Amino acid sequence: MKEKKQQPTTSKKSSHNTLDWVERQLMEVRAFDMGILLKNQEK
Repeated sequence: MKEKKQQPTTSKKSSHNTLDWVERQLMEVRAFDMGILLKNQEK
């Protein structure tokens, strides 16, 4: 089995920041998908 890399003691803060970043990415992807759907509906 591969060893997991040990996270720093500030993992709670960094993981929260990562969650915020992931949510932002998901929002962008969702908006992007919606744009494609709208463009496809126009045809």
